Amino acid sequence: MAVRHASLYSGLSGFNGALGCMAVGGLFFTFSWRTHLFAIASAFLSAYADIALSNLLGTVGLPACSWAATLTATLMLLLTGSLATYRIPIGQVMAPEHNLRSHSQWEAGNAADRETTDV
Repeated sequence: MAVRHASLYSGLSGFNGALGCMAVGGLFFTFSWRTHLFAIASAFLSAYADIALSNLLGTVGLPACSWAATLTATLMLLLTGSLATYRIPIGQVMAPEHNLRSHSQWEAGNAADRETTDV
């Protein structure tokens, strides 16, 4: 992946991948095998975006920080498609532990707790 050895060995190249995976897999979607694969795809996309942004912003002397994870999580939220039934409404996003407990409520079709997330 053409990662600099210094950032690979210090762990900086995997931070954005892990952060993007946690945001998509545990925070904005309820857990299922489909959202698990979606989170893994988000991790790979975050890692590649981190390398691209580091190279792009490094030319002007700026750090990439966590821009890659933020942009990838936003992109994944916009590209939900068939995973819209697993998406948690933005107003109800809480800790991942709460999302696991309340998945049965959303799956049962509790209309009082469910809001639309369509734009």
